[in-house]
Amino acid sequence: MAETVVTSLRLKKDHYQQVKKMADCHGISIAKYMREAVLERLEDEADYHDAMANLNASHGETVSRDEIRQCLGMH
Repeated sequence: MAETVVTSLRLKKDHYQQVKKMADCHGISIAKYMREAVLERLEDEADYHDAMANLNASHGETVSRDEIRQCLGMH
C-alpha cells in the first residue's frame, strides 16, 4: 500500500457546512469528499497540461470533429 500523509485545512464555517452537505448527499465522509475533489482537480490539471503539450506539438493544427468521426468509421 502506498504511503499516505495526513493534512488539515481551515474553512469558514459556511464553506464547511456546504462541503458537509454535499458529502452527506453523496453518502460519504467529509474527508473522502474533499480527497476526491482534490484528486479530481489534480487529474483535470494534468489533462489540461497534456492537451496544451499536444496542441503545442501540433503547432496549432487541429482536426475537426467530422474528420475524427470519419477516421473512426462513425459517418
